[in-house]
Amino acid sequence: MPGTGDGARRLLNKWRARPGSDWLVVIVVLALHVAWVRWTGGGDLFGKPGREQRLQIYTAGATVVAVVGSFVTAAIAQYAGASGRRMRTLRTSEHLASQFRRNWVSILSATLLIAGVCLLATVLDVTKSDPGGVHWMVEAVLLLGAARAYRLLWLFNAVIKATDRDLADPGHQQPRT
Repeated sequence: MPGTGDGARRLLNKWRARPGSDWLVVIVVLALHVAWVRWTGGGDLFGKPGREQRLQIYTAGATVVAVVGSFVTAAIAQYAGASGRRMRTLRTSEHLASQFRRNWVSILSATLLIAGVCLLATVLDVTKSDPGGVHWMVEAVLLLGAARAYRLLWLFNAVIKATDRDLADPGHQQPRT
C-alpha cells in the first residue's frame, strides 16, 4: 500500500530535526505520569522506595549516563574521522550538517545535565519520603535521556550506513596497513 507509514515517517523526521522537541515529550510524559500517580495513588516508581534505594537509583543514573557519554564521544569521533562522498555530503549539506550538529550537541549536553541532576539529587533528597519531589526531577532527566538515547542510535546508524556505502563505492581506495 503506497503511503502507509508516510505520515509517521515525516513526523519522526521532523522530530529528529528538532532536538528541542524532546523537552516537550518529557513534559507531556511526566505530566501524564504525575497525574496518574495523583489520581490512582500508585505507580510512583521513584517515590515509592525508601531514601537509600532512591540514592542508589540516582547514583546508578549518573553512572549509566557517564558510560553513555563515552559512546557519544566515540560516535562523534567516528563521524569526524569518516571520509567519502556521502560523509562529505552529511558534513557540508546545509540542512543535514546543521541537523547532525544540533543532535550531537543535544545528546552531549543531555548527558552532562542528566549526570549533574542525578548527583544533585543525592544531595537534595534528604528525607525518608521525598516530599519535595526530587525524584520527579530525576524522572524528568531520565526521560530526556531515553529520548536522546534514541537520537544517539539514529546518528550512529546514519554514520555507519554512510560510511559503509562510501566504502562500497567502486574506486574507493582502502588504506594500506
